Amino acid sequence: TTTALTTASLQGSRNARGIGGTEIPTGAGSGRRTAALSATATAAAASTAAASAAAASGPKGGGLATKAAVATRLSSSRLLFGAARFRSGALLFGACRFRSGASGRRVAGTASVSQAEVEVWAARIAALPPELIEQETLEDIGRLRLGRQKGVYNPKSSSLRRAYDCSASLVGGVLSHRDPLPDLDHHVGPRGDPVPEVALAGRSNAGKSSLLNAMTGLKPGPGSASVSARPGWTRSVQLFEMAEADSGEAVLLLADLPGYGPLPNTPPKERTAWARLTRHYLKRARRLRSVFVLIESSLGVTADDHAFMDALDELQRPFHVIMTKADLLPPAELAASNVLVRADASRHESYAGGDVPMCSSRSGAGVQELWGRLKLGVELTAAGVDLAALEAG
Repeated sequence: TTTALTTASLQGSRNARGIGGTEIPTGAGSGRRTAALSATATAAAASTAAASAAAASGPKGGGLATKAAVATRLSSSRLLFGAARFRSGALLFGACRFRSGASGRRVAGTASVSQAEVEVWAARIAALPPELIEQETLEDIGRLRLGRQKGVYNPKSSSLRRAYDCSASLVGGVLSHRDPLPDLDHHVGPRGDPVPEVALAGRSNAGKSSLLNAMTGLKPGPGSASVSARPGWTRSVQLFEMAEADSGEAVLLLADLPGYGPLPNTPPKERTAWARLTRHYLKRARRLRSVFVLIESSLGVTADDHAFMDALDELQRPFHVIMTKADLLPPAELAASNVLVRADASRHESYAGGDVPMCSSRSGAGVQELWGRLKLGVELTAAGVDLAALEAG
């Protein structure tokens, strides 16, 4: 009896905490299932005790009573642990899927995003006239399988979309605005010239490090760049050499910059230090050709993004825009978000123009195409092609 009740209480305690101690809210239905589970455990314990008492009542029929007791214990164990497996599999993992899946990530997928910001951007998407959405953008979204797809996220199909086209090697870093920038002139391309340098910038948890890892064909987590769901994980300027996977020839240097914007539980002193470090790098990086500002598809260009773009205007640093987390919105809403992001970025003088590529590090959609565009831009620049004039024409 004690064992059965203890097991039931442990299962109930684990179910209340959730996986890894995470608090998971339970509704009225789950409360009824918990009560039913407790009643089942109590009834099973009573039946086990009755069978044990019958077995001890006398020598006659003792074998039959013992078999009945064993059968009752086995039945109660199957029922108890079967219900526990149902709760942990269907209820707990189902709640985790809701919180981290497509429907949950749209609102709470980024720890530094407020509900008000998401609602404001959703209202702008809903108010956009459909005729302003280009058919070419919708075709690209369909071809690359961007946007939130129907059904549950499939890791297998996601892994098939990942391609090992390049490698990333950490070659330098800057920890403070007082530190000098590393001399990386010895990193040269196939022509013998120093490879160009670009930077990834964006709000905290916009997916900068995850995108860098995804371009090397890896999942967002394991890779050259350290990632975390906690905002403010990247606290220094990290420089990576991006090379061709087959030949090993260096293509470009990519700087992963600290994020900006709201950082919960981060002292203002640290946020100021990261901002000064970012400005120190942007001001003194003599080989920096362009900055790629990452914008979340379900959030759009926020006030923090506009402030950063204003700083790029002041420093006269040209920038492009990349939309990340393209799996959070349905295809039609993603196309509308693309139109609005491009319009907001065009308000800034340093915006280099062109279309806005979209990708998802989680599903791998659009990442391989993004790397191809980066490589093409480097090749055209090395050949002396004016990309600004080419895009304007």
